[in-house]
Amino acid sequence: MRFKRSEGLTHSEKVLAGLCDQSFLKLWTYPNLFKKPAKELTDLLVVFGSDILLFSDKSCGYPNTGNPTLDWSRWYRKSISDSAHQIDQAERWLRSFPDRVFLDTKCTTPLPLALPSGADMRIHRICVALGAAERAETDTGKRGLAVSPSVQNDAMPFTVGNTDRARGWVHVFDEESLAIVLRELSTISDFVHYLNSKTALFDEGQFVSAESELDLMAYYLWNDRTFPSTEQPFRLDPNLWPKVEADPSFLRGRAENKVSYFWDRLIEYVTGHYLGETLEFGNEMEMADHERLVRIMAGETRLFRRILSSMILERAAAARKHAIGSLLESGQPDVNYVLYIGRGDQGGDHATYRADRAEVLKSRCIAAKAVKPQKRYIVGIGLDAMGVKGSSQDFLLIDTKDWPSEAVEKAEQLRQEFGYFIPGKAIESRVHVDEYPDN
Repeated sequence: MRFKRSEGLTHSEKVLAGLCDQSFLKLWTYPNLFKKPAKELTDLLVVFGSDILLFSDKSCGYPNTGNPTLDWSRWYRKSISDSAHQIDQAERWLRSFPDRVFLDTKCTTPLPLALPSGADMRIHRICVALGAAERAETDTGKRGLAVSPSVQNDAMPFTVGNTDRARGWVHVFDEESLAIVLRELSTISDFVHYLNSKTALFDEGQFVSAESELDLMAYYLWNDRTFPSTEQPFRLDPNLWPKVEADPSFLRGRAENKVSYFWDRLIEYVTGHYLGETLEFGNEMEMADHERLVRIMAGETRLFRRILSSMILERAAAARKHAIGSLLESGQPDVNYVLYIGRGDQGGDHATYRADRAEVLKSRCIAAKAVKPQKRYIVGIGLDAMGVKGSSQDFLLIDTKDWPSEAVEKAEQLRQEFGYFIPGKAIESRVHVDEYPDN
C-alpha cells in the first residue's frame, strides 16, 4: 500500500469514518490526523480540492445533577464548545501550515494529498455531538437538537446556534441527524452545497428556528435544494422530515438512486488498485495525477451519478453486439466524459485487444475537444461489454487548458477522419431526468 490511514480510534470515530467513507469515498477521508508528534489535529478531515471538511467528534454522557440548566451547560461545553475550539485550532493550523499534516502519531507519514494554500481553502466546520438524545427526548419530547442561529453558545437548552469558540458557523449534527444527512446528501458536492446554503441562510438573518437539523434539510430538499429568500423572519413547521420522507416522489427518487452507486464503485475500484499498486498499467502515476482524475469523477452529484451510471450500464449491455463510443455530459460545466465500450477480446489475445481499445479511447478523447472546445477536462473511460470474460478498464484524463488553436484544429481533423461524434453519423440522445419523479 502507498500509505495506511487510521480507521478511527473510538467507536463513534469509527462510525463517523465509515459514514464519510461511503459519502465522500476513501481517498478523500482521513480520520485521526496529527500536527505534531502525539498532538492530534482533528478527529476527521475530508480534503476535496479547495473544500476542507473539519470534523470534531464528541460522545459525552449527559449529566444529571438535578439542575437542568447546569446539565445542559456542562454537556454543551464538553460536546459542542470544546469541539468548536478544536475545529478552530485545526483551521488555524491548516491555514498556516498546510504541509504539516500527518497520518500517524509520530508524524512520519504526511497526508498524501496536497492541501491548497490557506487563502484558497474553503473550510467547513462540523461538530458531531452525541449523548444528549435520551435526555432531550425526556425534557422536550424530541431526540434531536433544535437549530436557531440567533442563540449564542448554551443560552437555550437543546438548541444550537452561534458559538464564539470558532471563527465562523459550526454545523452541529447529533444522533438523529448525522447518518441521515450523510445518506441523503451522499456526495461531496451535494453535502458542501447544503452546508454553503445553510451558511448563506444564517447570514441573511431571516431564519428563526427549526426543531431539528432534519427539518432544515427537508425544507432544503423540498425547495429543489435551495432555501428560498424571504424578507420576513420565519421559522419552520415541525416534523417536515417525516413528511418529505413519506412522499412517493421522494421515495421513487431514492429508489432510482441505487443505480448511481455504480459510479462510486468505479471510483473506489480503480483507486483501490492504484493505492495497492496492483494496476496493470498506471502504478507509476503520481498521486496528484491520479487524484485529479478521480476527483473530477467524484465531483458529480448523486443525480448526475444516477444519469451517468444508467447510460453506461445501458451501453455496456448493448456492446455485446458491437463496440459503442459515447460523449456523455457532466454536471460540471468544464468536464466532458468520453465512454468507449468494447465487445471484449472474443477469446483472442486480451493485451492486444486492450491496447487497441485504449488507442481508440484516446483518439475519441482528442476528437471530443473539437465537439465542445469550451470544455477544459476530458475524462476517458474504457470498459468492456457486460458479462464478457477477461474484462478490464482504462481511464484517461486530458487537461486542455493550454491547448493552442492549432491543437483544436487537429482534433477536428481527427474527428472528421474517423467520423467521431459527427452530426448525422452519431445518435444524439437527449435525456430528461427528474430527481424525484412523479408516476
